Amino acid sequence: SHIPISYAVFCLKKKNARAQARQSEEGIPINKVYALIGPAGSGKSALVKELRKHGVPMLVSHTTRPAKAGEQHGVDYYFVNGEQFAQARPFERASYKGYLFGMTKEEVTQKLNQYPASTVDIDRGGYEQLKKLIGDRLESIFILVDKETIFSRFMMNGEKLEDVKARIDYAEANGEYDNWQVADHVVKNTGEVDRAVLQLLAIMGRVQPID
Repeated sequence: SHIPISYAVFCLKKKNARAQARQSEEGIPINKVYALIGPAGSGKSALVKELRKHGVPMLVSHTTRPAKAGEQHGVDYYFVNGEQFAQARPFERASYKGYLFGMTKEEVTQKLNQYPASTVDIDRGGYEQLKKLIGDRLESIFILVDKETIFSRFMMNGEKLEDVKARIDYAEANGEYDNWQVADHVVKNTGEVDRAVLQLLAIMGRVQPID
C-alpha cells in the first residue's frame, strides 16, 4: 500500500534528526558518499547536477551508450565501448535498452579520498553493492515525491501517456516508493528545488540544518 506523504514527512524528520545525532557523536567527520535513491521522476538527476554547483561531485559511471547532446565524458559518464567496459571491471552493473552501465572501485576510492562529500544517483540494487564495498562511509537519501507530482513531471517533459503509466507501475511493483523506510535520510522534493538542495547540503554537513 502507498504511504501518505504527510506521514512519510513526519517520519523523515525523526530519521534525519537521529542520523545527525549519530554524526555529532562520532567526532571528527570522515569523507562519505551519499546515494540518492527514489523512483524515476523524483528529481535525483537534477539534484545531483545542482549539488555539483556547490562543490559536491558525483560518482561517474561507465556506460556503453552514446553520449547525448550536452553530456561530457568524465563528467556525466565515462563513455566507452564494450571491450573498454569489460576492462574497467565495474563491481556493479546494469543493462538498459541494450547498453551497459557500471561503477568501478577506482572511481569510488578516488572520490572518497579527495572529497568530504560525494553523491551518486543509484538504484536499490546498486546501493546494496556499494554498501558492501564502503560500509558506513555510504549513506542513503530517499528523494520523496508523490506519484501525482511524478506523473505531472513526465507529462510536462512530453512523454507518452502509456510510457508514463508503465514507468510508474514498474516503480510501484518494485517497491521504489517505499524505500524511504530503509533510507538513512529522506528529503521531500515536491516544491522549489533550491530548498531540497539546501536540505541535502545540511545532511552532508555543508550548510547549517534548516527547518
